[in-house]
Amino acid sequence: MGFYKMSEIFTTLISTCFPEFILVLFILFGLIASIFFNTHFYKLSKWVALFGISLALCSTFCLQIEPDAYAFNGAFLNNIYTVFFKILILICGFFLTLLSRNMIREKRDRAFEYFSVFLSGLLFAMCAFSATDFVSLFVCLEALGLSCYLLLSFSKGADSKQLIFGYLVQGAVVSALFLAGLSLIYGLCAQVSFEEISLYFANAAVSQAQPQILLTFSLILMMCTMLFKLGLVPFSSWLPDTFEGASCPIGAYMSCIPVIACFGVLPKILMIFLNYTFTMKIIFACIAVITIILGSLSALRQDDLKRIMAYSMSVQSGIMLLGLCVFSVYSLSSVLFYLFCYIFANIGAWAAIIVLFNSGRLQTLNDLKGLIYHRPYYVIAFTIILISLAGLAPTCGFVAKLYIFSAVARSGFIFLPFLMIALIGTVILVYAYWRVIRAMFRRIETDIEVDTHVISSKFILYACAFAMAIICIFADKIIQLCQLAAYYM
Repeated sequence: MGFYKMSEIFTTLISTCFPEFILVLFILFGLIASIFFNTHFYKLSKWVALFGISLALCSTFCLQIEPDAYAFNGAFLNNIYTVFFKILILICGFFLTLLSRNMIREKRDRAFEYFSVFLSGLLFAMCAFSATDFVSLFVCLEALGLSCYLLLSFSKGADSKQLIFGYLVQGAVVSALFLAGLSLIYGLCAQVSFEEISLYFANAAVSQAQPQILLTFSLILMMCTMLFKLGLVPFSSWLPDTFEGASCPIGAYMSCIPVIACFGVLPKILMIFLNYTFTMKIIFACIAVITIILGSLSALRQDDLKRIMAYSMSVQSGIMLLGLCVFSVYSLSSVLFYLFCYIFANIGAWAAIIVLFNSGRLQTLNDLKGLIYHRPYYVIAFTIILISLAGLAPTCGFVAKLYIFSAVARSGFIFLPFLMIALIGTVILVYAYWRVIRAMFRRIETDIEVDTHVISSKFILYACAFAMAIICIFADKIIQLCQLAAYYM
């Protein structure tokens, strides 16, 4: 009987949460290695992390995706939608690990500790996708936030510590707001499970007894955590300063992992509530377009590459939030495809920044002047990535923007004004990217020296630039995959 029970538990583990189990093992190994291994083994930490992520990625093919698989008494869900995001976040984690080469060279004595925190962020983001109730979701999001705080602590300098503390305080405030909104939801329906809450509001809609104002207010409070992590208005003030004070690999991490986590979780929450409060659609649309306009205008005044990427993340998140406002299978699939393209373009841009900073300490637009004469291949690859972020043809960014804006346009006349404002904001942001490209192509003779031995970052830069064209060619296949994931959410 005991053997049968153990066999059943092992089968459930393999079919539902095998990737998470593998990451837990490698996190524990990293923590143990940080205690007993000598600093001379610091290079091993990166390869261990890469092996763990690769193993977790391969294990996703062992997961049960149809029908939906549950574990831990229904608290953990696995289906096509969750597996899509898990694969995306593991691929992102693999590239970000390669970008951390120079980071661990500076922190040799804490290399294993760094990657343990790094992998824990991936773990809790993946658990957030599979959460089936708000309590589990809150714990996962807070643990993901904790990994960001700990990674930021690896940054050097007194200014960075001050910025980290400000980020921590704001994170604590929005977490309290999330709990306040959750307490109101619990007071309405005495449930924390997504399915039970959805059933309650469906019955309330039939009996016409749903409290619109209180529901809208509680949802606004709960969404503050998402808006904060995505750098959306009114919680975007931390973004540029924190990115500027953080090390480049950590800035890349914070512009990718929390964004994937939030846009994996947001549709599940909005699916429960948006059908019962149309006001929230308008509120989210207003937040999205205000973020796009303010972020684009702010990016025009920046000379630091990391601050430009901070505002870029804010604007791109605003565009995806606008796509979620209309909330249909078509619009959700457009958001998933946009997120897919954004992640590769964003990682490529950060790879270029890391190559330039680690080899030549090039960080501002003035530092980039005349770079085309010294490293033309770097400049061409970086230019392709920036064009994709700007949403211009013939890159995948153009297809993604066209797809998501068409989804908003098809939703009805009420969202057309928001769409027009968003288009104006994206045009403004194009000029911010153009300033970077123009600086690199300036005909100025300089003595810039860019090291060619930053192999991993250089490989990612070229790979992501190549991916911008490949994704555009196979866009229809990827869109079909996104539509499948959206349908099974």
